[in-house]
Amino acid sequence: MNRTNLIILILVLVLGALGLSMYFQNYPAEEQVVQEVKQKLPPEPTKNPIVHYPVVEPTAELKPSEQQENTPTVKTTEPLLPESLPLVQESDQSIETALSSLFSKESLNILFYRDNFIQKFVATIDNLPEKKLPRTLLPIKAPGGKFLVSGTQEEPQTSSRNYKRYEPILLLLESIDTDQAIKIYTFFYPLFQTAYEQLGYTNAYFNDRLVYVIDHLIETPNPPDPIQLAQPAVLFTYADPDLEKRSAGQKILLRLGQEQRTRVLKLLNSYRQKLTNLLPQ
Repeated sequence: MNRTNLIILILVLVLGALGLSMYFQNYPAEEQVVQEVKQKLPPEPTKNPIVHYPVVEPTAELKPSEQQENTPTVKTTEPLLPESLPLVQESDQSIETALSSLFSKESLNILFYRDNFIQKFVATIDNLPEKKLPRTLLPIKAPGGKFLVSGTQEEPQTSSRNYKRYEPILLLLESIDTDQAIKIYTFFYPLFQTAYEQLGYTNAYFNDRLVYVIDHLIETPNPPDPIQLAQPAVLFTYADPDLEKRSAGQKILLRLGQEQRTRVLKLLNSYRQKLTNLLPQ
């Protein structure tokens, strides 16, 4: 082999080796198993909720002993609040004592279920915009008697006799001193928030939800009496499809008479105004 052919052979071998090297770099051998390692991400940190309607911290309010003696011009009954907040699961006695500033003992027995009151209140508020409201969550007792119907079998309608069932509860709600009720709510607010978070809303603010639900209830239609019903099965429904598709909370208001419903809507607007202006003055 002459020198020229030897040089050409060496060049071919070098180029071939280089090509094989590049091939195996770009295409791993089939028997080489590459396992994809998925990095386990840390859990997403709990975020602070965006608060639209903040509640004043209880420590920001003056206690009765700190108020000036010549400040009040109208005698009012201050709510009976504990020295410090209990745990939410141990709050029944404290909240009952506070509510006794607003209601007589007899009224408390008539109106409320007092076991797990804060938890039931929070769960009920959260479920009012839904289609169904579990009875086991209710902190307020249902009025006595059954829902009464008038009209004919072919055209049933709501009966004005129902209004007497609701009137005692409505009168009790109207008798509440709203300022004192807000003081109680404000003082116990951390427990309401805790109960809300226990429902799974770790990144939400309960007072914002409460205002949202009040707005939802305020949107309830206020049709004149009586309201036409239908009975496709055992239970009565509203003949008007728009009324029948309403939430559980709005259907509760629809059971009232128009005049009673107007009074409830007035109450809701009053509480909304206070709940959305709880910042320090």
